[in-house]
Amino acid sequence: KNGKSKGSELRHKKVRKTLQEEMEIFMRKIKKGSFTVEAALLMPVIFLVLMGLLYLNFYVHNRAWLTAAAYEAAVSGSMEGYSKNGNSYEKADNQGRMLGSAGLPGGENLRMQISTGKSVQVTYRMEIPAGFLGLKWKIKATGKAVPLRPVGWIRKVKSSRDAVEEVRQ
Repeated sequence: KNGKSKGSELRHKKVRKTLQEEMEIFMRKIKKGSFTVEAALLMPVIFLVLMGLLYLNFYVHNRAWLTAAAYEAAVSGSMEGYSKNGNSYEKADNQGRMLGSAGLPGGENLRMQISTGKSVQVTYRMEIPAGFLGLKWKIKATGKAVPLRPVGWIRKVKSSRDAVEEVRQ
C-alpha cells in the first residue's frame, strides 16, 4: 500500500510540475503578445509627438533666422542713409531679399515690408505648415534701426571714455 501511494504521488508531482511548466510557457507567450499590442497602441502617439517636435523646431529656427535677417537689413539700410547719395530703402531691400531667401526650411509665402523715415524698419511675414490638419503657424519678425551718424557716434563714445578716465584719476 505504501509503495502504490508513493508511486502515485510521484506521478502527481510530475503531472503538477509539467502543468506548472506549461503554465509558465503560456504566461510568457501572453506577455510577449501584450508587449506587441502595447507597442502598436503607443507608436502612433510617439510618432505624433516626434513630428510635432520636428515642426516646432522648424518654427523656432525660421523665426530666429528671420529676426536676425530683419535686424541686419534694418541696420544696413540705416547706415546707408547718411552716406552721400545713399538710399536707405534700396539698401535695406537688397539686404533683406538676400538674407530672407536663404536658410528657411519648410517656409511658405515669405513676404517682406520695409518702411523708412526717422528709422528703418524691416518686417518679414511667413507661414510654416504645422503638419496637422493643414494648419499653419504664422511668423512675424521685425527689425528696427535708427540711423546713426557714425562720426558723431564715435566722437560721443570717445568723449565718454575720456570723461570716465578723468574721473578715475
